[in-house]
Amino acid sequence: MSGFTSDIKYTLKSFFRNKRIVFWTLFFPIVLFLLFGYIFGSQSDSINLYYQDNDGSQMSNSFIQSLNSTGAVNLKSGSDMDLSQMLKDGKISAYLIIPSEFGQNVLTAQHTNSSSSSGIQIYYDKSKSSSMAVVSIVHQVTDSFNMKMSNTQQLITVDSENAATKGMNYFDFLLPGILAICIMSAINMAVGGITHLRDIGLFRKLSTTPFTSMQWIGAKIIVWTTIVVLSLVLPLVLSWLAFGTHPNINLITVLLVIAGTAMFAGLGIIFANYAKDSESAVTAVMAITFPLMFISGTFIPVENMPWFLQYIANISPLTYLSNGLRSSMITGNYGDAVTNLAIVGVLGIVLFGIGVAVFNWKED
Repeated sequence: MSGFTSDIKYTLKSFFRNKRIVFWTLFFPIVLFLLFGYIFGSQSDSINLYYQDNDGSQMSNSFIQSLNSTGAVNLKSGSDMDLSQMLKDGKISAYLIIPSEFGQNVLTAQHTNSSSSSGIQIYYDKSKSSSMAVVSIVHQVTDSFNMKMSNTQQLITVDSENAATKGMNYFDFLLPGILAICIMSAINMAVGGITHLRDIGLFRKLSTTPFTSMQWIGAKIIVWTTIVVLSLVLPLVLSWLAFGTHPNINLITVLLVIAGTAMFAGLGIIFANYAKDSESAVTAVMAITFPLMFISGTFIPVENMPWFLQYIANISPLTYLSNGLRSSMITGNYGDAVTNLAIVGVLGIVLFGIGVAVFNWKED
């Protein structure tokens, strides 16, 4: 046990003595948070408008085409989506519902010269700056549509409702992504630590002692987890002091941190085991992790990315870690948080298990 605790103390001292590693692990996420927060925090969201056409008639299709022809909104079909929950979770700023029998009601009102009972519903989050612009555009298109069909009658009405229960600004969105990037630093610690010790021949010496490789891995995962937790404290404090965010730290959040650390640490052990030297290992890891930082829903929502980047984001483990932290800490959608926790947890068990299985004291 003395060797176990001594290794933990040695590793922690080595970490804090290396100013470069301390900067990239503890302070670089802060730089990213401030940079993206101040660049994008005051800008409005992309004007995306999700819709559900429950009528499917020629009339409803004509209305959608009229809305799309303005070029002012980016229309996206929300069929088979829980748009109400997505609005509450802060993933969208507004959505449109075209009711069933929409087309028939409009034609009936036109032929009978009576008031229409055909109204479309738009639900929006007032805390999002883009939502009111969307509501205004829908009203304008509706007025124009009415004028084309009848100069006097209001054939189509718009019922707008502020339906969001929790507003989420950009800083709220950004914080979980930054925390996920901090957790991903476990892969760099694993690769850097293992390849460095192999390069200086320390593993050869340790293999001749009673200290086992499993004890070494156990000590390292404690150290890596401790450093990851320390790296999370700074963004949390900064977000509270500078931007007024109040994330909810709960059991799911803690489990996501543990599972995410195990996931990326395991991936790092795998990389380090097959790398020829520390330089090539670090280069290979950076070539993978750096792009993942920008395409995993950390800085911008995945649904706002080009379609080909969305496919990559859907297979990125960082995406599920970011989404899980965002659901558990910010939006309170614990069902989504548990789903993402399950994905990260399974990946963590598998990758860390593989890493431990392939890890070897001996050098080739």
